[in-house]
Amino acid sequence: MKRNMTEIEQRLLVILKKDSRRTIVEAAEELGVSRITAKKAFDSLISEGRIRNFTVNINDDMKDLVLVHTKSLKSFPQTLLIESFRLLDGTYLAVLYYENLPRIRDLPIIDVQIATERTINDSAGRLEHLHCDYCDREITGNPIILELRGKTYYACCPNCERDLNKGREFEPQETAHAHD
Repeated sequence: MKRNMTEIEQRLLVILKKDSRRTIVEAAEELGVSRITAKKAFDSLISEGRIRNFTVNINDDMKDLVLVHTKSLKSFPQTLLIESFRLLDGTYLAVLYYENLPRIRDLPIIDVQIATERTINDSAGRLEHLHCDYCDREITGNPIILELRGKTYYACCPNCERDLNKGREFEPQETAHAHD
């Protein structure tokens, strides 16, 4: 099945979101394309700024966090910030480790919430113009994502998902089937 670069790039992003340590060779194999095609897609994502950085998440980074709602981040020690969000009303939500909370007690704080656990979703994110790996129709809405035999497949409907799970050939089907 021939895919345009946009679809290859999107599928590569999904692979890298799950594990950014994947090699180009591994990603190419999962995508079903050559190493050169995968490398071009990767280089394009980097040069266009779609991939901003690669991160490592460790278990200690995912627990005992504080969410601080504040009017400004100007006086906030930047070394304490894990991440921050500017909100529509012009205020900020800052995320930092619980043990650093005493170090900001004199700053203009609106509210503090303590989080016991942080989960980062490695979902596909925003995907457009993907095609079903079973029937080759363009997927509208959210794709159904399947992990089969070490590869990621996309289905447009439960019927295609079922047929992909049965392990049938992934050639486009000429007969129409009901799409939900």
